[in-house]
Amino acid sequence: MDILIRLRISISKIGSITSPRRSIWLSVLMLFFLCTHCATLEEKEARYGVNPPTITATFAKETIVSGDTWRIYLNAFDEDGDMGMIVISSLIQDGWVSYPVDTIRINEDSGRNLSGYLYLTTNPFEELWNVNVELSLYIVDKAGHRSEIKDFTLRFFSKESKEVVDKALFNQAPLGPIKIDIINPLLFDVSGGEAEVQAP
Repeated sequence: MDILIRLRISISKIGSITSPRRSIWLSVLMLFFLCTHCATLEEKEARYGVNPPTITATFAKETIVSGDTWRIYLNAFDEDGDMGMIVISSLIQDGWVSYPVDTIRINEDSGRNLSGYLYLTTNPFEELWNVNVELSLYIVDKAGHRSEIKDFTLRFFSKESKEVVDKALFNQAPLGPIKIDIINPLLFDVSGGEAEVQAP
């Protein structure tokens, strides 16, 4: 039976308990279900395998124009075929503006061999000239193993760089969007509201 269904049934059985005691029971139940369904690393490795994912090749332009779409090409391999997620672990702008972590799920059929590109869209009406971005990512598999971290740098300029992706090396298929909006820190804060910029 699904864990959420069992949790709902258990909660319904204590529905008549007074509010303070009910809160305690709910907390105990949630802790119990979480603890009994948290597999250890050994259990996950027994199910999915012991091999971590490996990022074998990357490519991304170092300079683009405001309004362009930045593509980060990745090739990765996992002997066990259980790659599950790409994690954007860090995105820092101009050395001090930090953005939230983002994740992109990997399709089941790409769990062993992954090739394609992540894409970050930018606003053509946002003045990003001379803004610099540092992005870090890694891949995690279903057993919890992580690949090495790969770092990328991007600068917004008046024209894009001339580097061209090797189409024979990377699939021209999107792996998913990076769901982050790059903003001009001189106009707005990273939450989207107007802000007075101060030195870090």
